Amino acid sequence: MTNFYCKITYCLITISLFFAESAISQNTVKGIVKDEVGESLIGVNILSQNAGTGTISDYDGSYSISVPNNDTLIFSYLGYESQKIAVNNSTILDVVMITQASKLDEVVVVGYGTMRKSDVTGSIISIRDEALTDVKSVNVFESLQGRVPGVDISRDNGRAGSGIDILVRGERSLRANNAPLVLVDGVPYGDNVDIPSEDIESIEILKDASSTAVYGSRGANGVILITTKRGTQGKSKVNFSMYHGVSEAFSKVPVFDREGYIKAKIDAKRDIEDWETDPAIQNAFLGDEVRGVEEGIFTDWQDVVTKPGSQSSYYLGFEGGGERNSYSTSFNYFSEDGVVVADEFKRYTFRLNLDSKINSYFKVGNSTVFTFRERDGNGPNFTSAIKSSPITEAYDSLGNYIYQPNFANPRKNPLANIDDISAQRSGRFFSTFYGEVKPTKHIVFRSNFNFDLSGNRNGYMYPQKVPTEGITTSGVNLGYSSGFLWNNILSYSNDIGIHRFSGTLVHEVQSKRNERYELAGQEQLFERQLWYNLNTNASQTTFSSLNETALVSFLGRVNYTIADKYTINFSGRYDGASQLSPGNKWDFFPAASIAWRIKEESFLTNLSVISDLKLRVGFGSSGNASIDPYSTAAALNTNPLFYEFGEPGAEEGILGFRPVALASSSLKWERTQQGNIGLDFGLFNNRISGSFDIYQGYTDRLLLQDQLPPTSGFDNVYVNAGKTKSWGYEIYLQTFNVNTSNFKWNSVFSYASSKEEIVELTSGLRRDEGNLWFVGEPLSVVYDFEKTGIFQYGDESDPTFTAVGEIKVKDQDNNGVIDFDDRVILGARRPDWIGSMINTFKVYDIDLTVNLFAKWGQFIDASAYDFDPRMLDNLLAIDYWTPNNPTNSYPRLDASRAELPYESTLSYADNSYIKIKNITLGYTLPKSLISNIKVSKLRVYASARNPFIVYSSLLEGLDPERNGSTSWPLSRLWLFGVDLSF
Repeated sequence: MTNFYCKITYCLITISLFFAESAISQNTVKGIVKDEVGESLIGVNILSQNAGTGTISDYDGSYSISVPNNDTLIFSYLGYESQKIAVNNSTILDVVMITQASKLDEVVVVGYGTMRKSDVTGSIISIRDEALTDVKSVNVFESLQGRVPGVDISRDNGRAGSGIDILVRGERSLRANNAPLVLVDGVPYGDNVDIPSEDIESIEILKDASSTAVYGSRGANGVILITTKRGTQGKSKVNFSMYHGVSEAFSKVPVFDREGYIKAKIDAKRDIEDWETDPAIQNAFLGDEVRGVEEGIFTDWQDVVTKPGSQSSYYLGFEGGGERNSYSTSFNYFSEDGVVVADEFKRYTFRLNLDSKINSYFKVGNSTVFTFRERDGNGPNFTSAIKSSPITEAYDSLGNYIYQPNFANPRKNPLANIDDISAQRSGRFFSTFYGEVKPTKHIVFRSNFNFDLSGNRNGYMYPQKVPTEGITTSGVNLGYSSGFLWNNILSYSNDIGIHRFSGTLVHEVQSKRNERYELAGQEQLFERQLWYNLNTNASQTTFSSLNETALVSFLGRVNYTIADKYTINFSGRYDGASQLSPGNKWDFFPAASIAWRIKEESFLTNLSVISDLKLRVGFGSSGNASIDPYSTAAALNTNPLFYEFGEPGAEEGILGFRPVALASSSLKWERTQQGNIGLDFGLFNNRISGSFDIYQGYTDRLLLQDQLPPTSGFDNVYVNAGKTKSWGYEIYLQTFNVNTSNFKWNSVFSYASSKEEIVELTSGLRRDEGNLWFVGEPLSVVYDFEKTGIFQYGDESDPTFTAVGEIKVKDQDNNGVIDFDDRVILGARRPDWIGSMINTFKVYDIDLTVNLFAKWGQFIDASAYDFDPRMLDNLLAIDYWTPNNPTNSYPRLDASRAELPYESTLSYADNSYIKIKNITLGYTLPKSLISNIKVSKLRVYASARNPFIVYSSLLEGLDPERNGSTSWPLSRLWLFGVDLSF
């Protein structure tokens, strides 16, 4: 229908223009379009400024167009400057297109400043414009999933308002945090970004150590720089956008239905020696399940605990400015109603950026973000719903949920949790003030001061569900966080002939303080008082804590470019972190990189096929000190102990404490050293462009806890020990497949493969089975027996034989005995590679974007595959062994056994998958239709997020993106939205 209206509109406009042109003297203009070296350009867009008609250049660069004599022609082509040329009665207009210098001069954000894109020597990806707003989500990082090679992004879970997990180039540390450093306008913010994508100007991802070393201690796991929009001089702008969508659980977990469950329960009770004899119903089923079989009761528990969800966002922004002052401000309201009942989330975000030019050399400004979040309800236990018996009832005859659907099974109704009252509230005030002095055209001094205040309160009341079980529990958790960052940045830049030089000096101080308080009680007198009068609880407990950290840094960086061909970059950062041991708090992190723009060499200048070619080589060192504060200090137990002193019968209790942690007197920085070689390229006037990077890094002095002998009186102590290695390669490719005036098609391809390996462990160990760490293997592995099938009749001669229908595992050492020595590494939890392909099509004013995402080779321990041979609870609809079905997939069910040998092997699975992550169809109304209402842009769109799976190696119905987890399912979202600008 949309296409039909588009065609009608286009026809009406064309007819109107035809009659208008008939009244004006027409002129046929011809010519040839070439580039600067005389090569003909194919597909150049030529548009009449007044008449609105257009054409494109032919294979030899020639064109022909009829326009009014007083018209102006607009020539545009990807990678070249647009040109406007007045016709002035001319019949021949030959045009030379000039290479678009702005592509070379494009500025990207780097640590503590900006840099020309052509001068970048490290591995940096910049994302901006529509790429940030294509995917609508609570967190802007979700729109980057698959767009940036080497960056693994996934949602924590499917709960409304849930966060995002991010890894840049895999894992490096065994114990310390592996998350990247995320900064907003130069200040650390955290990965839970509450800023709407409409407010973000660009996101830069710094991946290699030569780029991240300027952040020293915080850059070991990559750096993500978010730059928000600022006001500009000129006409004020108003931007409004909104969308509303409905959601549903992505898929149903494929558990047994009524018939399958009844059959499985009966099979679990059968005598394997007399298989054909059916057990009595009363023997196979207990309690309410007997009535469920006899009366045909069926409950789909997933339908009971899920519902249609929704997601909405409303954004209103203003920006503008005059000669001295500029502003950019916005308000965003985001609401998500989850697909699980009693799951609600709301977020309010206010942002204000102000800049004021006091005089020609001094300006000041401020960036402020205020966020308030609300979450209500705990929601039912989705995993419990999956396991609940389908032949029991959820509600009684009055419509009230039945607390224990089967009195013979202790599993409670998952709906019982919706009676639990929970209200989480959190707010954050994040504000940065700056002053900038520019005494000369080459020198800039900037001072930034940020303070970050946040608080959260989680109040809960869990009432007694039934008189015979449980007691009332209530309480409140309070948390307060405050901190500041102050940095002073002195920058120098100068161009002298073919030489371009820039330098930066930085001093930075950062401090954080976290307070936590917990008050709880049981058997509250009046439940309606919730957590507001905990004194009425019969018993009460309290807890409080305080953590403080500080970081002081000094930084220097020099960048030197010769003739736009050769660039050299050096940097060094000296960091001191409070949480490390005295005498070892400081360390130095250097980096160096070079770039060679091969395209500028004489032997490539006249080769028109290659439009850009740059080689990058870099090496750098960065650190990690992300362990809990006071981890290196000796500690006493948190709660006091009671010691009794005195004569028997007259003892007196005395409060006391005992040592529980030994001081780490020599703990240093964990250090990562990484080398990177990259190639940036552009072909056919950048119709094809991209980059290729290969890297390898070592992380040593790992922050680990070494086990101590029992005679010491302590369990372990923090030490620097061990080493890991990581390596991989990344490919990024952007192609403009078709680029005509009425049809455009471009593609973005991303592919990254990374590997990690443990090189050394503490105390010379080769393996630490308790932590699943093995020298020579990946950091995160699945380690267990290797299942090879199910024992069948005829396997009795196998020396490892247990019983028919039970799990067969591989005898790795062929000694005829299965013991712990037969356990092996089955696979790595990290994927072999991650890739994506994003295609964008534009036909006239209609656009379509399709995002295909793949993650391949990861091996998981999926809780969805948990097995219970007794069939006390429901299971996945598995193919289990019976004498009539001698499968090798799953063992026989046996109600007499709580667990089968090697049962853990059943939950391991390859989790390779390919998904369509997003499809967006939009229509931008032509300016000729909206100019009369003073609207500069009006776009409507429909989008499907997470619509379907192309391929998955898991059981059909399991969402591979949840890695086999059955809690908080992801949703499929269908939405409609509008973008409007004045």
